[in-house]
Amino acid sequence: MKTITNSLIAGLFLSSLFCFSQETTNPLANTQWKGVASIPTPAEVIFRFNTDDLDLLYQGNVIEKMKYSFTDQGTLKLVKIEGNSPCDSRDEGLYKYQIANDTLTFIIMNDNCGERQAAFDGNGYKKVVAGMAE
Repeated sequence: MKTITNSLIAGLFLSSLFCFSQETTNPLANTQWKGVASIPTPAEVIFRFNTDDLDLLYQGNVIEKMKYSFTDQGTLKLVKIEGNSPCDSRDEGLYKYQIANDTLTFIIMNDNCGERQAAFDGNGYKKVVAGMAE
């Protein structure tokens, strides 16, 4: 009985470690970033990252919804779900991203959607403190 109890405790401990490590591997999940994007003219926007998709907000309204994921090399992959841009939902955008001093920067790796490239590449977005987005 003691062996079974110890095995269950060890299993629960390892499961919780696995779940915790999975949560910490996404530095963008549940964050918001504010800055200027060319959509097509320069305008202040907010990137609202959820766990696997993101909303691009302009004047408080969602203007684009994208799925995001990370490649094996740590590159950010963006795919349009819906929105106002002319990007096709089959066009994947690959971006290197950097977070430094509470600023998120996208650097184009490969993107067939020229409008998304022009909107995001090289721009810096400041982290929004929770509750301060709008």
